[in-house]
Amino acid sequence: MSRLVESVRRNKRFSIAIVCTLAAGVAALTLAFGVVDAALWRQPPFEGAGRIAIVYTQRVGPGNEVRSGRWSYARIQKLRESARRLVNIANFGPTTINVSGAGGDPEPVPAEIVSPEYFPLLRVATLRGRTFAPGDDDSPGAHPLAVIAFDLWQRRFAGSPDIIGSSITVNGAPLTVIGIAPAGFRGLTDKAQLWIPTTMAPALVYAEYLTTNQNFISVAARLAPGATLAGANAELATIGPQINALIPRDGAVPGESSSAGAVLLNSARVDAGTRRSLFVLLGAVALLHLLACANVINLLLGRAAAKRREAALRAALGATTARLVRHYGMETLVVAGAGGALGVIVAAWLGRLAAVPANVWSARNFFGSIGSFDSPVDGVRMALFGVAIAAGSAFLAACAPAFGLVRLDPLAGLSVGARGATAGGGSLKRPSARGAVVALETALAMLLVVAAGLMVGSFARMRGTDLGIRADHLLTFWIRPSEVQVPHTEAPQFVSRVLDAIAAVPGVVAASVDGGTPLSGSASSTLLIEGRPVPARLGDAPPVDRHYVGSDHFKTLGIPIVRGRAFAAADDAAHPRVAIISETAARRFWPGEDPIGARVWFGGGSSFDRPDSSAAIVGIVGDVADEPLDGDVNRASFYTPYKQFTYATRAVFVHTTTDPTSIVPAIRAAVKSVAPDLPLYDVQTMEQRIGGSWARHRFDAGLFSAFGAVALIFAAVGTFAVVSYNVAQRTREMGIRLALGARPESVVLLVLREGLIFPLTGLAIGVAASYAMTRLLSSQLYGIGATDPRVLGATAALLVCVSALACTIPALKATQADPLDALRVE
Repeated sequence: MSRLVESVRRNKRFSIAIVCTLAAGVAALTLAFGVVDAALWRQPPFEGAGRIAIVYTQRVGPGNEVRSGRWSYARIQKLRESARRLVNIANFGPTTINVSGAGGDPEPVPAEIVSPEYFPLLRVATLRGRTFAPGDDDSPGAHPLAVIAFDLWQRRFAGSPDIIGSSITVNGAPLTVIGIAPAGFRGLTDKAQLWIPTTMAPALVYAEYLTTNQNFISVAARLAPGATLAGANAELATIGPQINALIPRDGAVPGESSSAGAVLLNSARVDAGTRRSLFVLLGAVALLHLLACANVINLLLGRAAAKRREAALRAALGATTARLVRHYGMETLVVAGAGGALGVIVAAWLGRLAAVPANVWSARNFFGSIGSFDSPVDGVRMALFGVAIAAGSAFLAACAPAFGLVRLDPLAGLSVGARGATAGGGSLKRPSARGAVVALETALAMLLVVAAGLMVGSFARMRGTDLGIRADHLLTFWIRPSEVQVPHTEAPQFVSRVLDAIAAVPGVVAASVDGGTPLSGSASSTLLIEGRPVPARLGDAPPVDRHYVGSDHFKTLGIPIVRGRAFAAADDAAHPRVAIISETAARRFWPGEDPIGARVWFGGGSSFDRPDSSAAIVGIVGDVADEPLDGDVNRASFYTPYKQFTYATRAVFVHTTTDPTSIVPAIRAAVKSVAPDLPLYDVQTMEQRIGGSWARHRFDAGLFSAFGAVALIFAAVGTFAVVSYNVAQRTREMGIRLALGARPESVVLLVLREGLIFPLTGLAIGVAASYAMTRLLSSQLYGIGATDPRVLGATAALLVCVSALACTIPALKATQADPLDALRVE
């Protein structure tokens, strides 16, 4: 053991390089596994979560296209009556509730509208008080109760034990707090701070919540004892059509069939796109770890070759092969094991700190109603994975150099002078293990650098896309009064009062409203044009984006008027209905025609939904990117004045002369003067909102750029180490060449020619592999193909340059040797 410690101490720099390289690889791979495990494989934090299922409706069209959906309240009641293989059938729905009183400003609080079965389903008991009982949900509006989250109790009510039984104001109505949820519990949405009974929804959120035929309520249930998911799905396949026969869906399509199904909670919480992104991340980090291991093996092979004469001498003096392997392998195993152990410790430390930036893997799961529950933690599974990777990496590192000792020929080893050896070099004429490792490193580096190039190119194209608006000095936020507080018949007057109050704030240039913000999605409808045939099914009419906006909307957002006019203050309910369309809409629906003066109406529930309520097109404006750029973008937009129809829940835009954030208090006060209990929700500048929309692409570009840079360094170091060793072993040959009159340039070219053989071989393999593997990135790219030849060509050129540089440095060093000294080496 003392000899082992002394050997490590003598080679301190070498040992540190091995430890740090392996530690970085093990830590990165372990942490990546922790992230992916949390997002895909670790069950959500509910007791028996593996038997909780999300239940959905299903529609199968005439062309066998399948659409999954949620439930109406009446259909849920029928489901509870019929299902036998599902128990604790609970409905839940996310919403935002405005909480006021308790000595604080009005506050928007994420909430869930739930049935009494909800808490038993999740097997959650309150910290104080109780949850909802079956009798608390038996009559609409009769039980104004609430359960609040531990965080809300601490933050807004200072943890007062007197909160149980006291009243809080929610959307302007008093509710009695009956329970406090345990710390850390935020419901199935993983966001909720407050829960209210389903039968209170008509009084607080939506008057027709219990009676509408719309399907917007999520359902979760637990598999009955002994039941399987397959059995539950077989039962739902029978129940679904029966429920639809009793309560037919609105607007049913001829030839369409209805059914129902279930998926386990752990599968429902992650959408396919996020799943692919996570696997790509894990694969990239695995490649990086392989590069780290290859680099370590390369260093160890070089060291083993340098000790070949020593090993041969030991063998000649009687040391057995097993003893040699144990001697040299144990030293390597200790150093590599230390690197792996350090990597596990670093990963555990980073696991406590790691947090994926907001909007990178935002929930796009089953209807967006289920939380991701993906916070990485330094749990037992992550630690076990790290230990296994560390042990495997250390064993691989120890075996590689020891393998050469098994076939060691003592006589050959002693006959090869340390200074005159030519073994260990790299050329196709003399293939070596170190050369093969260099080829592998270059191929892996090619994959990672190509991925980095694609991600950076994708992000650059996204940033360069014209969004159609002016983002500077633009403040955005939401107002969300409940439909009960402000029904849609009163919404235009309410919105006008809010905008008038905001316009009076010093520093405000203009203000407007819409149903969404650019890049976050827009309300949609179907378009019908007066004078053209009406489809037999309104659902077959072309989809368009719909906007109910203010007269200053285009001025506020900087959207150019291309033709016609903008809305005027007089465009209200007392005047003829008007509309403005985007350039894309004009080209798509009136190619070669002038759309000004044409009349349109729309499918769906607005006051523009009938031929006798059509609107005349009075203007054409520039296109705006309403949808996320990496989504299904539809820039055919139709704008109508909010004064002719709108809903009260609106996104508000305020163009300012100063820093938008500086006038937020004044704007908050202005809104409060109109609606004292109405908070501002999701306050952001437009620039912040745009940055958030491409957060995933920015994260991917930064992460893969780091991966690519490290891969380049590893590949360069590996090539440099092999070529440097090769040159050192061929000192006598180089000296003879120089003594016989060879020019230094010819020596440099010789080293470059032979030194680049293995990197170029690896490069060829990497190019071929890139064509196959980068297709996995297609769903994460914007405006660039997964096999873009420019990226592949630039990456190949970069790797050739890096490899050439790594070969040139030792080549130049070889030309500086004194030929006479070289001849005296032996």
